[in-house]
Amino acid sequence: MPLIRIEHLSKSYDDTHALNDVSFVMESGRKTVILGPSGAGKTTLLRCIAGLETCESGKIFFDDEDVTAKSPAERKVAMIFQSAALFAHTKIKDNIAYGLYKLGYTKGEIETMVMRSAELLHISHLLERYPNMLSGGEKQRASIARAIVRKPSLLLLDEPFSSLDERLREELQAEMMRLQEEIGMTMISVTHDQQEAMNMADTVIFMKNGEIKASGAPEDLYLSPPNLDTAEFIGSPAVNVIHDDTALFARLKEFYHLKDEVRTIAIRPENFMFEEDENGIAEVTHIKPGYGNYEVRFRCLDQNLILLSRVPLSKGTRFRLCAFDANVMRFDEKGISL
Repeated sequence: MPLIRIEHLSKSYDDTHALNDVSFVMESGRKTVILGPSGAGKTTLLRCIAGLETCESGKIFFDDEDVTAKSPAERKVAMIFQSAALFAHTKIKDNIAYGLYKLGYTKGEIETMVMRSAELLHISHLLERYPNMLSGGEKQRASIARAIVRKPSLLLLDEPFSSLDERLREELQAEMMRLQEEIGMTMISVTHDQQEAMNMADTVIFMKNGEIKASGAPEDLYLSPPNLDTAEFIGSPAVNVIHDDTALFARLKEFYHLKDEVRTIAIRPENFMFEEDENGIAEVTHIKPGYGNYEVRFRCLDQNLILLSRVPLSKGTRFRLCAFDANVMRFDEKGISL
């Protein structure tokens, strides 16, 4: 199980800096998720780790071995892509076994390895079928079985669940977490789906514009983001951001005794407390039922905000609003947490 160490990695495409001096360490035997919006550099980073892309500068180490110049085969990693990419005219058992013969395994060894891999993914009954006879979820399971058939020490996932419906995504995410723990492999996944990252990761690395903005346990990045970029990206509904050029900020600055270096505050929707009051400064503009909560959009002075409520509120309802001081995130003029 390699410890992955990235040192000052950079990669450009024409005038676009896909990776800009990226450095970090990924723990051995753990689940790391690289999270970020489109164009953040997530997939480029993953492909550099796999050896599918050549970095312009920097080094990649597996444990203490410099693999920067090594081929994908020499790195002994397995990768699962967005598409299952199965051979259409080949049975599932042969798709899973693809490449094993060249590695010198006997027919009996290969049959045992394929069966073990299929059993782990619960697709033993599909081995004699062809890809066009499988559902999308079954195809992706076969793709995963092919990736883990050799029990790789490092498994890379490039958004393999993005094309599946929500139920299947959650099902396969759970399967991957179980497999990772059972096999004990190091797993690195890329996604723009924050819920997937929060569900699957031991460690989340948040990227934006080719740079790492934050790294840590999912709950830490949610509760105590180191910067405004991270606070804004992680969380659904999105965090409420109030800048210092608004009337509401002026009101809250006095209420919370904010220091002058605080230029922006942010409050999670679930951290608002409220009480109906016809003289309140907040007014409901829209309400949307959710899972166990109502998503309430409202106007407060010159700001449009959102809160989560367990009780329904009618459009036009006025109310008083507050949040505990500890739940008010504070950021300086550069968006750094204070």
